[in-house]
Amino acid sequence: MTDDAAPRVLVLEDEADLAFLLRRNLEQQGYRVTACGTVREAREALRGGPPDVLLLDVNLPDGSGFDLLRGLRAQHVFAPAVFLTARTDEADRLTGFAVGGDDYVCKPFSLAELVARVGAIVRRSRQAAQGPYVGPGFRIDFDRFRLVRGDAEHALTYLEAEVLRYLTARPNQPVSRNDLLNDVWGLDRFPTTRTVDTHMLNLRKKLEDDPAQPRHLLTVHGVGYKFVP
Repeated sequence: MTDDAAPRVLVLEDEADLAFLLRRNLEQQGYRVTACGTVREAREALRGGPPDVLLLDVNLPDGSGFDLLRGLRAQHVFAPAVFLTARTDEADRLTGFAVGGDDYVCKPFSLAELVARVGAIVRRSRQAAQGPYVGPGFRIDFDRFRLVRGDAEHALTYLEAEVLRYLTARPNQPVSRNDLLNDVWGLDRFPTTRTVDTHMLNLRKKLEDDPAQPRHLLTVHGVGYKFVP
């Protein structure tokens, strides 16, 4: 049974059987679930406010989950988003992260693992708030998902903010890609460490004056990354 304090999940999936299974499994774990079969239905549901997690199919009868999320991010809706799709090409994965996605799960997938992913996202998003981080020429507001550098203000996805939160709490300390996957994404199993590299590339574009010659988000060859204040 759900209540008003239970986390809200919006499921956008046009395969009726899969949508039913997703809804049933999430509701059994106490989530409030809104299931939609089209982009239009999802937009209508989102008028009531953003959920705690978005589960988005990519290919839909009236559009794309990519386009829906791109529009939401432009409207400053930063609820964590997980793409559920049969499209497994790396280019599609990179597109998913580029439009503001936080995770990318390929069909077929384990329902138990997906529910665990949702739980990990909700737990992290409900952690105690942390004050902004102020560095030389920039300010990171973790809870508003904002990074201000000079006169430019950049929106952060949920996972981008969490990566920065993790790294800034460990200044000058090398952090491996696997540690980031385990501690930020929250699960031992993840398709590829390329996911970390993609997020770091996007963060350098927002944080660094010259992303090709970073001063703050440095690569530690053979290890991973480190944040230099």
